[in-house]
Amino acid sequence: MKIIVLPLFRLPSGHHKAAEAIIERITCIRPDVQIKTVDLLSYCHESLETVVSKMYMQWISKKPESYSKFYKSFIYTPDGKRNEQMSIHVWDKYFEFRLARIIEKERPDYIICTHSYPSKLLNHLKRLRKIDVPVINVYTDFFVSDVWGKRSIDYHFVPHLEAKKWLAKFDVPGNRIFVTGIPVHPSFEVEHVHSEHRSILVAGGNSGLGHLEKLLDNLQGNTLSYTYNVLCGHNVKLRELILSLDHPRIKALPYMNSREDMNRYYEEASAIITKPGGITVSEVLEKELPVFIAGALPGQEEFNADYLKKRQLIYELTNDKPVEQQITAIIDSDIERSKWKKRIEMYRFEKEHSLETTLINIFGKESSSIPL
Repeated sequence: MKIIVLPLFRLPSGHHKAAEAIIERITCIRPDVQIKTVDLLSYCHESLETVVSKMYMQWISKKPESYSKFYKSFIYTPDGKRNEQMSIHVWDKYFEFRLARIIEKERPDYIICTHSYPSKLLNHLKRLRKIDVPVINVYTDFFVSDVWGKRSIDYHFVPHLEAKKWLAKFDVPGNRIFVTGIPVHPSFEVEHVHSEHRSILVAGGNSGLGHLEKLLDNLQGNTLSYTYNVLCGHNVKLRELILSLDHPRIKALPYMNSREDMNRYYEEASAIITKPGGITVSEVLEKELPVFIAGALPGQEEFNADYLKKRQLIYELTNDKPVEQQITAIIDSDIERSKWKKRIEMYRFEKEHSLETTLINIFGKESSSIPL
Protein backbone atom coordinates (compact mmCIF):
# COMPACT_ATOMS: atom_id res chain seq x y z
CA MET A 1 0.00 0.00 0.00
CA LYS A 2 1.20 3.50 -0.85
CA ILE A 3 0.12 6.77 0.78
CA ILE A 4 0.89 10.33 -0.29
CA VAL A 5 0.79 13.05 2.38
CA LEU A 6 0.19 16.60 1.13
CA PRO A 7 1.22 19.66 3.13
CA LEU A 8 1.60 22.79 0.98
CA PHE A 9 4.93 24.39 1.88
CA ARG A 10 8.34 22.88 2.47
CA LEU A 11 8.93 25.34 5.32
CA PRO A 12 8.37 23.89 8.82
CA SER A 13 4.81 24.54 9.99
CA GLY A 14 1.91 23.03 11.89
CA HIS A 15 0.85 21.31 8.68
CA HIS A 16 4.21 19.52 8.60
CA LYS A 17 3.97 18.59 12.28
CA ALA A 18 0.53 17.09 11.65
CA ALA A 19 1.92 15.19 8.66
CA GLU A 20 4.78 13.82 10.77
CA ALA A 21 2.38 12.79 13.54
CA ILE A 22 0.10 10.96 11.08
CA ILE A 23 3.06 9.27 9.36
CA GLU A 24 4.44 8.05 12.69
CA ARG A 25 1.04 6.64 13.71
CA ILE A 26 0.58 4.85 10.38
CA THR A 27 4.11 3.46 10.48
CA CYS A 28 3.44 1.97 13.93
CA ILE A 29 0.35 0.07 12.77
CA ARG A 30 1.40 -0.60 9.16
CA PRO A 31 5.21 -0.71 8.87
CA ASP A 32 4.78 -2.24 5.42
CA VAL A 33 3.18 0.92 4.01
CA GLN A 34 5.16 3.19 1.69
CA ILE A 35 4.56 6.84 2.60
CA LYS A 36 5.71 9.83 0.58
CA THR A 37 5.37 13.50 1.56
CA VAL A 38 4.91 15.97 -1.30
CA ASP A 39 5.07 19.70 -0.54
CA LEU A 40 2.78 20.73 -3.37
CA LEU A 41 3.86 24.33 -3.87
CA SER A 42 7.61 23.68 -3.89
CA TYR A 43 7.12 20.52 -5.97
CA CYS A 44 5.25 22.44 -8.65
CA HIS A 45 7.26 25.65 -8.55
CA GLU A 46 10.11 25.91 -6.05
CA SER A 47 10.76 29.65 -6.43
CA LEU A 48 7.03 30.38 -6.06
CA GLU A 49 7.04 28.98 -2.53
CA THR A 50 9.72 31.49 -1.51
CA VAL A 51 7.76 34.38 -3.02
CA VAL A 52 4.43 33.34 -1.46
CA SER A 53 6.00 32.74 1.97
CA LYS A 54 7.76 36.10 1.93
CA MET A 55 4.61 37.95 0.85
CA TYR A 56 2.58 36.24 3.58
CA MET A 57 5.10 37.10 6.32
CA GLN A 58 5.32 40.73 5.19
CA TRP A 59 1.54 41.06 4.92
CA ILE A 60 0.72 39.79 8.41
CA SER A 61 3.59 41.71 10.03
CA LYS A 62 3.14 45.07 8.29
CA LYS A 63 -0.63 45.15 7.69
CA PRO A 64 -2.21 42.68 10.12
CA GLU A 65 -5.64 44.36 10.01
CA SER A 66 -5.71 44.05 6.22
CA TYR A 67 -4.83 40.34 6.34
CA SER A 68 -7.40 39.71 9.05
CA LYS A 69 -10.11 41.34 6.93
CA PHE A 70 -9.04 39.31 3.88
CA TYR A 71 -9.13 36.08 5.90
CA LYS A 72 -12.62 36.80 7.23
CA SER A 73 -13.86 37.69 3.74
CA PHE A 74 -12.37 34.86 1.70
CA ILE A 75 -10.96 32.09 3.91
CA TYR A 76 -13.38 31.65 6.82
CA THR A 77 -16.84 33.18 6.52
CA PRO A 78 -19.88 32.85 8.82
CA ASP A 79 -21.76 30.43 6.54
CA GLY A 80 -18.61 28.67 5.31
CA LYS A 81 -19.75 28.70 1.69
CA ARG A 82 -17.62 31.48 0.24
CA ASN A 83 -15.10 29.14 -1.39
CA GLU A 84 -17.81 26.96 -2.94
CA GLN A 85 -19.30 30.02 -4.63
CA MET A 86 -15.97 31.21 -6.08
CA SER A 87 -14.99 30.13 -9.55
CA ILE A 88 -11.87 28.01 -10.11
CA HIS A 89 -8.99 30.38 -10.83
CA VAL A 90 -6.32 29.94 -13.47
CA TRP A 91 -3.73 29.02 -10.81
CA ASP A 92 -6.13 26.44 -9.38
CA LYS A 93 -6.34 24.80 -12.80
CA TYR A 94 -2.54 24.79 -13.04
CA PHE A 95 -2.10 23.15 -9.63
CA GLU A 96 -4.93 20.70 -10.34
CA PHE A 97 -3.15 19.63 -13.51
CA ARG A 98 0.16 19.18 -11.68
CA LEU A 99 -1.52 17.35 -8.80
CA ALA A 100 -3.28 14.99 -11.20
CA ARG A 101 0.10 14.26 -12.81
CA ILE A 102 1.63 13.49 -9.39
CA ILE A 103 -1.20 11.06 -8.66
CA GLU A 104 -0.84 9.44 -12.09
CA LYS A 105 2.90 9.03 -11.54
CA GLU A 106 2.83 7.85 -7.90
CA ARG A 107 -0.40 5.78 -8.10
CA PRO A 108 -1.19 6.06 -4.36
CA ASP A 109 -3.83 4.00 -2.60
CA TYR A 110 -4.66 6.91 -0.28
CA ILE A 111 -3.95 10.64 -0.09
CA ILE A 112 -3.77 12.56 3.19
CA CYS A 113 -4.12 16.37 3.23
CA THR A 114 -2.82 18.39 6.18
CA HIS A 115 -3.36 21.70 4.35
CA SER A 116 -6.64 23.06 3.02
CA TYR A 117 -5.47 24.03 -0.49
CA PRO A 118 -4.49 20.54 -1.76
CA SER A 119 -7.75 19.31 -0.23
CA LYS A 120 -9.69 21.90 -2.23
CA LEU A 121 -7.98 20.83 -5.46
CA LEU A 122 -8.57 17.12 -4.81
CA ASN A 123 -12.20 17.77 -3.92
CA HIS A 124 -12.71 19.38 -7.35
CA LEU A 125 -10.79 16.65 -9.20
CA LYS A 126 -12.90 13.97 -7.50
CA ARG A 127 -16.11 15.84 -8.25
CA LEU A 128 -15.12 15.89 -11.93
CA ARG A 129 -14.26 12.15 -11.64
CA LYS A 130 -10.71 12.80 -12.80
CA ILE A 131 -9.35 10.83 -9.84
CA ASP A 132 -10.86 8.16 -7.61
CA VAL A 133 -8.19 7.80 -4.91
CA PRO A 134 -9.61 7.98 -1.35
CA VAL A 135 -8.67 11.30 0.31
CA ILE A 136 -8.38 12.06 4.03
CA ASN A 137 -8.57 15.58 5.46
CA VAL A 138 -6.56 16.03 8.65
CA TYR A 139 -7.55 19.38 10.18
CA THR A 140 -4.80 21.28 11.99
CA ASP A 141 -6.81 24.13 13.53
CA PHE A 142 -9.75 24.35 15.92
CA PHE A 143 -12.08 25.38 13.08
CA VAL A 144 -12.76 24.30 9.49
CA SER A 145 -11.99 27.01 6.94
CA ASP A 146 -13.97 27.48 3.73
CA VAL A 147 -11.00 26.36 1.62
CA TRP A 148 -11.03 22.71 2.71
CA GLY A 149 -12.64 20.27 0.30
CA LYS A 150 -15.72 18.77 1.90
CA ARG A 151 -18.39 16.78 0.02
CA SER A 152 -16.11 14.72 -2.23
CA ILE A 153 -13.51 13.99 0.46
CA ASP A 154 -13.73 10.43 1.78
CA TYR A 155 -12.64 10.85 5.41
CA HIS A 156 -12.43 13.82 7.78
CA PHE A 157 -10.32 13.80 10.98
CA VAL A 158 -11.75 16.74 12.94
CA PRO A 159 -10.60 18.40 16.19
CA HIS A 160 -13.89 18.34 18.11
CA LEU A 161 -17.62 17.67 17.98
CA GLU A 162 -18.43 21.23 16.91
CA ALA A 163 -16.34 20.75 13.75
CA LYS A 164 -18.23 17.52 12.99
CA LYS A 165 -21.55 19.38 13.23
CA TRP A 166 -20.14 22.13 10.99
CA LEU A 167 -19.22 19.63 8.26
CA ALA A 168 -22.66 18.03 8.52
CA LYS A 169 -24.10 21.35 7.31
CA PHE A 170 -22.32 20.67 4.00
CA ASP A 171 -23.98 17.27 3.63
CA VAL A 172 -20.87 15.35 4.64
CA PRO A 173 -22.15 11.99 6.00
CA GLY A 174 -21.50 11.48 9.70
CA ASN A 175 -19.90 8.07 9.11
CA ARG A 176 -17.09 9.81 7.19
CA ILE A 177 -16.29 12.26 10.00
CA PHE A 178 -14.07 11.12 12.89
CA VAL A 179 -13.55 13.25 15.99
CA THR A 180 -9.89 12.37 16.63
CA GLY A 181 -8.57 15.70 17.88
CA ILE A 182 -5.69 17.52 16.18
CA PRO A 183 -2.85 14.99 15.63
CA VAL A 184 -0.06 15.02 18.20
CA HIS A 185 3.16 13.09 17.71
CA PRO A 186 3.39 10.01 19.99
CA SER A 187 6.60 11.30 21.58
CA PHE A 188 4.58 13.97 23.40
CA GLU A 189 2.45 11.32 25.06
CA VAL A 190 5.39 9.75 26.88
CA GLU A 191 4.96 10.24 30.61
CA HIS A 192 7.92 11.46 32.64
CA VAL A 193 8.25 12.53 36.24
CA HIS A 194 7.62 16.26 36.30
CA SER A 195 10.64 18.32 37.24
CA GLU A 196 10.81 20.50 40.33
CA HIS A 197 12.11 23.37 38.19
CA ARG A 198 10.11 26.58 38.42
CA SER A 199 10.08 27.59 34.78
CA ILE A 200 7.72 29.04 32.20
CA LEU A 201 8.21 28.12 28.54
CA VAL A 202 7.77 30.95 26.04
CA ALA A 203 7.11 29.90 22.42
CA GLY A 204 6.19 31.61 19.17
CA GLY A 205 9.43 33.46 18.51
CA ASN A 206 10.73 31.47 15.55
CA SER A 207 8.77 33.44 12.93
CA GLY A 208 9.92 36.80 14.25
CA LEU A 209 6.30 37.81 14.71
CA GLY A 210 3.96 38.11 17.65
CA HIS A 211 4.15 40.16 20.82
CA LEU A 212 7.32 38.81 22.41
CA GLU A 213 9.15 42.14 22.65
CA LYS A 214 6.30 43.68 24.69
CA LEU A 215 6.17 40.54 26.78
CA LEU A 216 9.91 40.70 27.50
CA ASP A 217 9.59 44.38 28.47
CA ASN A 218 6.87 43.44 30.93
CA LEU A 219 8.93 40.61 32.40
CA GLN A 220 12.21 42.44 32.84
CA GLY A 221 10.45 45.35 34.56
CA ASN A 222 9.29 43.17 37.44
CA THR A 223 10.77 40.82 40.02
CA LEU A 224 10.53 37.24 38.75
CA SER A 225 10.30 34.03 40.75
CA TYR A 226 10.14 31.77 37.67
CA THR A 227 12.75 31.24 34.95
CA TYR A 228 11.41 32.08 31.48
CA ASN A 229 12.84 29.84 28.76
CA VAL A 230 12.22 31.53 25.42
CA LEU A 231 12.21 29.34 22.30
CA CYS A 232 13.97 31.52 19.73
CA GLY A 233 14.15 29.00 16.89
CA HIS A 234 16.08 30.58 14.02
CA ASN A 235 15.21 34.12 15.14
CA VAL A 236 18.66 35.62 15.66
CA LYS A 237 17.25 39.07 16.46
CA LEU A 238 15.16 37.72 19.33
CA ARG A 239 18.06 35.69 20.69
CA GLU A 240 20.35 38.75 20.65
CA LEU A 241 17.67 40.84 22.35
CA ILE A 242 17.36 38.35 25.21
CA LEU A 243 21.13 38.10 25.60
CA SER A 244 21.35 41.91 25.73
CA LEU A 245 18.86 41.98 28.60
CA ASP A 246 21.34 39.96 30.67
CA HIS A 247 18.49 38.91 32.96
CA PRO A 248 19.18 35.86 35.16
CA ARG A 249 15.53 34.74 34.87
CA ILE A 250 15.11 35.11 31.09
CA LYS A 251 16.92 32.52 28.96
CA ALA A 252 17.18 32.15 25.18
CA LEU A 253 16.78 28.61 23.83
CA PRO A 254 18.02 27.64 20.35
CA TYR A 255 16.06 25.78 17.68
CA MET A 256 14.90 22.37 18.88
CA ASN A 257 15.95 19.62 16.47
CA SER A 258 14.44 16.76 18.45
CA ARG A 259 10.97 16.16 19.83
CA GLU A 260 12.60 14.55 22.87
CA ASP A 261 14.25 17.87 23.77
CA MET A 262 10.99 19.72 23.20
CA ASN A 263 9.14 17.20 25.33
CA ARG A 264 11.69 17.66 28.12
CA TYR A 265 11.08 21.42 28.19
CA TYR A 266 7.34 20.79 28.25
CA GLU A 267 7.85 18.44 31.20
CA GLU A 268 10.01 20.94 33.09
CA ALA A 269 7.61 23.86 32.62
CA SER A 270 4.85 24.93 34.98
CA ALA A 271 3.04 26.75 32.15
CA ILE A 272 3.59 28.00 28.60
CA ILE A 273 3.14 31.37 26.91
CA THR A 274 2.52 30.84 23.21
CA LYS A 275 0.53 31.81 20.15
CA PRO A 276 -2.73 29.91 19.57
CA GLY A 277 -1.52 27.64 16.79
CA GLY A 278 -3.55 24.44 16.48
CA ILE A 279 -0.66 21.98 16.70
CA THR A 280 1.28 23.73 19.48
CA VAL A 281 -1.78 24.14 21.70
CA SER A 282 -2.77 20.50 21.09
CA GLU A 283 0.72 19.33 22.12
CA VAL A 284 0.59 21.45 25.26
CA LEU A 285 -2.92 20.32 26.22
CA GLU A 286 -1.70 16.74 25.78
CA LYS A 287 0.92 17.54 28.43
CA GLU A 288 -1.76 19.16 30.64
CA LEU A 289 0.27 22.36 30.72
CA PRO A 290 -1.63 25.63 31.40
CA VAL A 291 -1.62 27.77 28.24
CA PHE A 292 -1.34 31.57 28.26
CA ILE A 293 -1.53 33.65 25.10
CA ALA A 294 -0.23 37.19 24.65
CA GLY A 295 -1.85 37.88 21.29
CA ALA A 296 -2.68 36.06 18.07
CA LEU A 297 -1.53 36.46 14.48
CA PRO A 298 -4.28 37.58 12.08
CA GLY A 299 -6.19 34.80 10.37
CA GLN A 300 -6.35 31.29 11.72
CA GLU A 301 -4.82 32.08 15.11
CA GLU A 302 -7.63 34.57 15.78
CA PHE A 303 -10.25 31.87 15.21
CA ASN A 304 -8.27 29.30 17.18
CA ALA A 305 -8.13 31.76 20.08
CA ASP A 306 -11.88 32.42 19.84
CA TYR A 307 -12.67 28.71 20.15
CA LEU A 308 -10.14 28.03 22.92
CA LYS A 309 -11.30 31.02 24.97
CA LYS A 310 -14.93 29.99 24.54
CA ARG A 311 -14.07 26.55 25.93
CA GLN A 312 -11.86 28.17 28.62
CA LEU A 313 -8.92 25.98 27.63
CA ILE A 314 -6.46 28.89 27.50
CA TYR A 315 -5.83 32.08 29.47
CA GLU A 316 -5.31 35.47 27.84
CA LEU A 317 -2.63 37.76 29.25
CA THR A 318 -3.41 41.48 29.52
CA ASN A 319 -1.19 44.55 29.67
CA ASP A 320 -2.64 46.03 32.86
CA LYS A 321 -0.88 43.65 35.28
CA PRO A 322 2.58 42.07 35.53
CA VAL A 323 2.73 38.87 33.46
CA GLU A 324 3.98 36.68 36.29
CA GLN A 325 1.25 37.93 38.62
CA GLN A 326 -1.38 36.81 36.07
CA ILE A 327 0.26 33.41 35.61
CA THR A 328 0.75 32.61 39.30
CA ALA A 329 -2.85 33.58 40.05
CA ILE A 330 -3.79 30.55 37.93
CA ILE A 331 -1.09 27.95 38.42
CA ASP A 332 -0.75 28.48 42.18
CA SER A 333 -4.50 28.07 42.69
CA ASP A 334 -5.50 24.45 43.31
CA ILE A 335 -9.15 25.35 42.72
CA GLU A 336 -8.54 27.00 39.34
CA ARG A 337 -6.19 24.24 38.16
CA SER A 338 -8.81 21.64 39.11
CA LYS A 339 -11.48 23.49 37.11
CA TRP A 340 -9.14 23.80 34.12
CA LYS A 341 -8.30 20.08 34.17
CA LYS A 342 -12.01 19.27 34.19
CA ARG A 343 -12.48 21.46 31.11
CA ILE A 344 -9.64 19.59 29.37
CA GLU A 345 -11.26 16.27 30.28
CA MET A 346 -14.56 17.46 28.80
CA TYR A 347 -12.75 18.46 25.59
CA ARG A 348 -11.02 15.06 25.39
CA PHE A 349 -14.30 13.29 26.10
CA GLU A 350 -15.61 14.57 22.74
CA LYS A 351 -13.16 12.31 20.90
CA GLU A 352 -15.22 9.48 19.48
CA HIS A 353 -12.17 7.50 18.38
CA SER A 354 -8.46 7.57 19.08
CA LEU A 355 -6.37 8.50 16.07
CA GLU A 356 -4.76 5.05 16.11
CA THR A 357 -8.14 3.25 16.13
CA THR A 358 -9.39 5.39 13.26
CA LEU A 359 -6.28 4.68 11.18
CA ILE A 360 -6.59 0.94 11.87
CA ASN A 361 -10.24 1.05 10.75
CA ILE A 362 -9.17 2.63 7.45
CA PHE A 363 -5.82 0.99 6.70
CA GLY A 364 -6.02 -2.20 8.73
CA LYS A 365 -3.18 -3.51 10.89
CA GLU A 366 -0.29 -5.66 9.71
CA SER A 367 -0.32 -8.90 11.68
CA SER A 368 3.46 -8.88 12.12
CA SER A 369 3.22 -5.55 13.96
CA ILE A 370 1.15 -7.09 16.75
CA PRO A 371 3.37 -7.96 19.75
CA LEU A 372 3.50 -11.67 20.67
